[in-house]
Amino acid sequence: MDRIQATLSLLPKDTWVARCIAQLPLTNTTATNVSTSAPVHFVDEHGKAMSAFGNETWGVTIADCYEYCGMDRLPYTFNFQLFASAFSNYLLPWLALTAQLPFECATPWDNLLSLCLSVGSPALITYSLTLTILNRYSLRTRWHALHQTAMSRAVHDKYSDFSVRVKAIQYLLQEAQQVPLRASQERGWLSSLIVSPKNQAWWRSLKRRLTRTRRGVTFSLVAQILAAAVAWLFTIASGFIESRGDRVVANQLSSGTLWVWLIPVIWGWVTVGTQSSSDSIDEALRADIAYRAKEPPIQSETAVTDKGEQRGIMVRSGLAIQPHRVQTNEAAFEVPPVTNLELPGWLGADIMGDEKREGPIFNYARVFTWWQLARTIESALTTTVNGIATGQTCKPGQEKTSVRPWNSDRRPEENLAGDSYTTAQYCGLDLNHGQILAYPDWDEITADVWKRIFVASVAALFVQWGTTGPGILIAYYTPTVGVGCRSAGYLLYGGLATLVWMLLAASKMFSHAAMLRYQREHRLAPSMDFRRVSVVSKTPASPRVEPPSGPQGYERTTAHSIICGLAVVTRLLGKTIAILNAIWLVLSSLLEYTGVYDRCYCKGNETGLGMDRGWLVLFKTDDDLASYATSPWAGGVAMSILVCLISYCFFWMGSRRSAREE
Repeated sequence: MDRIQATLSLLPKDTWVARCIAQLPLTNTTATNVSTSAPVHFVDEHGKAMSAFGNETWGVTIADCYEYCGMDRLPYTFNFQLFASAFSNYLLPWLALTAQLPFECATPWDNLLSLCLSVGSPALITYSLTLTILNRYSLRTRWHALHQTAMSRAVHDKYSDFSVRVKAIQYLLQEAQQVPLRASQERGWLSSLIVSPKNQAWWRSLKRRLTRTRRGVTFSLVAQILAAAVAWLFTIASGFIESRGDRVVANQLSSGTLWVWLIPVIWGWVTVGTQSSSDSIDEALRADIAYRAKEPPIQSETAVTDKGEQRGIMVRSGLAIQPHRVQTNEAAFEVPPVTNLELPGWLGADIMGDEKREGPIFNYARVFTWWQLARTIESALTTTVNGIATGQTCKPGQEKTSVRPWNSDRRPEENLAGDSYTTAQYCGLDLNHGQILAYPDWDEITADVWKRIFVASVAALFVQWGTTGPGILIAYYTPTVGVGCRSAGYLLYGGLATLVWMLLAASKMFSHAAMLRYQREHRLAPSMDFRRVSVVSKTPASPRVEPPSGPQGYERTTAHSIICGLAVVTRLLGKTIAILNAIWLVLSSLLEYTGVYDRCYCKGNETGLGMDRGWLVLFKTDDDLASYATSPWAGGVAMSILVCLISYCFFWMGSRRSAREE
């Protein structure tokens, strides 16, 4: 009895453990076999029964806890002082830091959704960040030869500013990943933007505007990151110096590691660069007047251009507009109304997915369409620069088979003053060379794109579990060792966050497959109105019947509808789980500080050990537990810090290499 009292005198007062011990009938406990005469069943550090109370006694079984320390004996009490201190020091800085996540969405709802997706699935925002960096790097490496050719004497002596145009177009493609972009030959606009020397000022102004609206490092960003990092480091320092072994500090430390991903991810987005507002890219594309080559026939070479708001590169989602030739003029072409391309949903839900949503976190859904746009423009630029290098001119009514030699005495505006048909032919964007598409076919997607997706997937899992894992490690190995409420909650958060990423990545694939089917129909019949439903014969081989009142429509097949349904269901399910998971992360962090986990079920790790093997620590002080806390605490903290350093170094190196020649 004296040994028990001596041990109890060393334990902290005014805690749930102290109140539980006060409820135990320790005065009737003897040194005899506890299974026959003692009302309390003592256990050692492994949860094995002990015959008597001694130095190796750690606690009691969970059955004893329910009998003497259940909710009926120890009702829940809320310690506001402890909650306020822990919330303001350990959780509030992280919540404030979420304001520095890259939002830049079109609507407040999308900004809120972006926040929930980021907090609910760090894997997803890391996936988008890594894809953005790898896309920039791939663009720079692929366009290196194009830059070299544009700066060579063969091109520079004829058109010295063309290399500046190439860099401006590359800058647009790198900065505009956060919005859906579509290229179009509507009225010959895209070929005019690429070839016409009169658009040099437009490209310079575009790059200047995008540079001014680029998000930079602000004082609030640095202050909030430092506040969160310092609070977390203070928790670590105080835990190892003064409170090593304290289970309250262990809980705060483990819950804090779940938020550490914010630091490298936010710094990564700032390093890679995003636009500071949702409409800055659209405003930059529409701000200035551009020049367009007129359609043939051209009566005079002195008046071959018209000016207005360009429509060659637009912030728009969905299918790319397919021009078709005018019957009365083979060199001219028409484009269908954009409203014809409005696609029907699936049970009222949009099938295009997150590709159409503006905002950096949705970049993952634009990996294929962005690559297709970059490939289309790269091909047109390569054809143009090779034409300049070989001395080919672009004149109204001039065929490529009978080109006139470059006149060095004339300005580039005179050597490249073609009509819309010859300008498109000069850069390879005429209808004879194919159509401008928004969605690449599966067999056209190169291995380099799939490699980027794989690397981004690895980075997403690394950051997700590299920061969630230490929290699980600390909670699991803090006595009582095992899967309990805290470690199971962290495991649930990490698993759901990974599931969100997988569902949304799958939704992107299903949406792409669904859009490819619409694109094939649009290529075959550019005037098709997808808002209409065509009259289709029951015979599979029968052709589609043209409705009597206008353009034909399209009726989805069963297979197409299934793909559309999968795209919608996986996306909605993923976002729903992300929202719930974000709420759970905040809620689980709050539960750490409100004393909700101070109950037999959680203290005894009944989640993993069950009722038969569950037990809880009662008779060990913080000093006694210090040696057991050193390894998991040090391992978890070291792992989370290492993950942050490695991930940010990867983001920084990728961003710097992609920006080296900008």
